[in-house]
Amino acid sequence: MTADIRKQEPHQNTRGSQRGKRMAFMILAGFIIWGGVSMWDLMEKSKTKAEQLASVEKKLAETIQMNEEAKREVARLNDDEYIEQKIRAELHWAKPDETVFYVSK
Repeated sequence: MTADIRKQEPHQNTRGSQRGKRMAFMILAGFIIWGGVSMWDLMEKSKTKAEQLASVEKKLAETIQMNEEAKREVARLNDDEYIEQKIRAELHWAKPDETVFYVSK
């Protein structure tokens, strides 16, 4: 009777260990798939953020250029000759005893 029990125990352990191995493999496969999906999602988010960063950096460069142009304009507005040129061009003013001729295009 003890010989019958010994013969049955290894057979049952083999089934249990195979089932355990399959379960461990399934769990491991699940984690690998989950990790892959998470990695893919992070890569897509990273790509989107990189595009947004490039767009913001381009806008920043344009804004810095506009700021520099505005600073130059402010510096030029301190010059009397530049102010006179601007008034003559934009407002069509003339000095006393000066005749202005308009030429049609």
